[in-house]
Amino acid sequence: MTEPESNQLITDYPAGVVVWGLRGVRDTFRHVNRHFFETAEALGIPAVWTDDRPGDADVVRPGVLVLAVGIAAKHLPNVAGVSYCLHNFDSQVAEQFDPHRSIVLQVYTDGCAEVADEKWGPATFFDTHTKVLYQPWGTNLRADAFLPPVVGKLPISVWVGSVWDNAEHQGNRKEIAEMKRDLRSNGIQFLRLPRASDRAHIAAIRASRLAPAIAGAWQAEKGYLPCRVFKNISYGQLGVTNVGKFSEILGDSAIQGESIAEMIDTAVSLSPQEREERTRAQQEAIRNFTYVDSLNMIARALRRVT
Repeated sequence: MTEPESNQLITDYPAGVVVWGLRGVRDTFRHVNRHFFETAEALGIPAVWTDDRPGDADVVRPGVLVLAVGIAAKHLPNVAGVSYCLHNFDSQVAEQFDPHRSIVLQVYTDGCAEVADEKWGPATFFDTHTKVLYQPWGTNLRADAFLPPVVGKLPISVWVGSVWDNAEHQGNRKEIAEMKRDLRSNGIQFLRLPRASDRAHIAAIRASRLAPAIAGAWQAEKGYLPCRVFKNISYGQLGVTNVGKFSEILGDSAIQGESIAEMIDTAVSLSPQEREERTRAQQEAIRNFTYVDSLNMIARALRRVT
């Protein structure tokens, strides 16, 4: 992220940023709100993170940027002079906000390239007609804080997050089972940490011999970009994933393979020097996939509708 881009957000919203909802609630999306809040603070922008309560409404004042998600916006006030970034809101609810001061935020999937009329990056699109910004979440680390590449010495692979499935088989349980078998065949034990602090998360990923970020078939087919891929790379771990879109983003540094087993075998076969060089190249490729960039793209989109 260049300095002018960082300054744009500060210039546009001197009154600050309000991250609305989920502060005291255990929800996976809570981490997204937390990363937005912590990133705004790190940029020197006045920032407030609330729960979804009527008593929090007084922090929503003219001049601020509000970031909100539909699952935690029952008491979100609609205030004149406030800019809103609304993620996963019911369309009828979103339409109640000033169209010249609000946008809708959605995650990137391959299909958005067919509906959005402006491409702002490899995985960032904006549709001027519906005022929808499509982008991945990326990593919580700033580009200048990426950690040096590491080759973990422990024969483990730590997975921080969920292993799940549903009736539509949109989850990752089948693919994780496949990954576990392939890791085991390479002498690496799969370990799952359902929840971990940022510090513990980073330490666990860096200690891993390998930390593939394997997505379920539904996500891989849709081109959904799991934040764990960006995070693992920024933490200094080699990025290994079955989401094809990452081959475009990472270029020659991507670990290629026709199957999960082939990608794991390829990654394990790299020498320490090769892994370090490959990881550094991957880090360079994802420098613009941070929450700093996400905030600035939101500011850019709001400028387009003003």
